[in-house]
Parts: sequence; structure tokens; C-alpha cells
Amino acid sequence: MSETPNYGLYVEENDSTTFQTWREKMNGTSNSNMTKIDTALGTMAKKANQVTGVLLASAWQGVDSPFTQTLSVEGLGAEQIGNIGLAQNATIIQRDAARMALLVVIGQTAETLTIAADGELPEVDIPVVVTLLG
Repeated sequence: MSETPNYGLYVEENDSTTFQTWREKMNGTSNSNMTKIDTALGTMAKKANQVTGVLLASAWQGVDSPFTQTLSVEGLGAEQIGNIGLAQNATIIQRDAARMALLVVIGQTAETLTIAADGELPEVDIPVVVTLLG
């Protein structure tokens, strides 16, 4: 029985392994694939962090669409996954402005995301949440 390189999951290519041995490696209570997967997912979930920010109406750059803005995101690594979305406390006016702006992330460096407004220039501040993974 061999193991995968990233998580050490058991892989069986030999059909002579007994069913009991195979079952224990796949679904046993000690060091099985299921316990390894549970541990890996639990570790990743603990690494998620959320950072709030605001796309300021006064900070957009450009004369025509797309307008751009660089948002500081404390704790964001250059290669880390940073997913951005509207904050839950965004008002209907802010949500509408975000929809009309057609916001999209176009760049990332350590501690910053660059956002483009491919549609209309937002005339209100837009609260955002960046979820940092990994």
C-alpha cells in the first residue's frame, strides 16, 4: 500500500490486500484516510481569517472604465488566496453601487489587492471583507 505525496492518504493498487486491511486504512479510527482528511480540513479551516476594508469613493483611479483602486489587506501574502466580497453590513445603496461597478480583483501583492471597477464609477464607499486562506 502506498501513500499520496501531499496528505499521506493510502492508495492500494494491489488486489491481494485483505478487505479488513483495506477498510482499516480507508475508514479506521486510527491514521486512516478519513482521519487524515479530517485533520487536513480542520487545519485549513483554522487558517482562514477575515480582514475588513473599505473601497473609498474618493480613491478610485482613472478617467474612464476600468477604474482601479489598491486596497491594503493586513496579513495577505503575495501567494496566499484572498477572496473579497461585500461586507454583510453594506447598505442597499452600497450593494447597488458594487453591482453597477462590476468589481473584480485584478492584482495581488503582499498586503494589497488591486480592484477594478469595469462598470460605473462608485460614488459611495463600499465596505468589503477579505477572507484569507492558507
